[in-house]
Amino acid sequence: MRVLGIDTATRTGALALLDGERVVWSEQAVIRPGGSEQLPAVLAEALRATAVSPEELTLIAVGVGPGSYTGVRVGLAIAKGLAFGLNLPLVGVPTLEALAANRQTGQLVCPLVKSRKGEVYAALYRWQGAQLVAIDPPGIWGLEELAARLKARGEKVVFLGEELDEARGLLADRLPEQACFGEGKENLVDGAAIARLGLAEWEKNKENQLYTALPLYLRRTEAEVRWAERGCPG
Repeated sequence: MRVLGIDTATRTGALALLDGERVVWSEQAVIRPGGSEQLPAVLAEALRATAVSPEELTLIAVGVGPGSYTGVRVGLAIAKGLAFGLNLPLVGVPTLEALAANRQTGQLVCPLVKSRKGEVYAALYRWQGAQLVAIDPPGIWGLEELAARLKARGEKVVFLGEELDEARGLLADRLPEQACFGEGKENLVDGAAIARLGLAEWEKNKENQLYTALPLYLRRTEAEVRWAERGCPG
């Protein structure tokens, strides 16, 4: 199968193309703020470079967040537009799960994506053989609260994500015997991971999520908050 993987939930967007098990194209590009419009050009370049026509794609996998509200919406819109136009199945993949897939380890893996107000989106995963299993689902955490929860578990934890440049100091201080940190591209969402996870989900359930995949926001958008403050029905 030729699987296209797309994610635009974080500062660095990702696009990759799998041909069976082989990664034939993988690109990451800074898309925030305001750079998501680069994605169609990156996609066109990928198809040209690999000599794959859009009609030869068989599945589209897209990151559904959590992350940037606008980024997630843009990625989903592009992926759904492609899937609809090409009559292809689409599968949504949690962005944190794709980030966690960057490090295969026996330790807990905690991917982080920046939220608002000094908080992060975070989840806990563990590899069980070749399968990545969610231990705690995605949630919104203050760093102090997250560190305290992990300290109570008493296990070593590998932190991954672009936000480590801001969070590393606090986490290392609060979890001196437990915290390990990803390096380099381990901290960026990989489009190939999105594609692989999407393919695994498709092979497991054969469920086309073209009309059901939604952004994983975890909290209401600013527009929804203002709408509620005006007394408008949800």
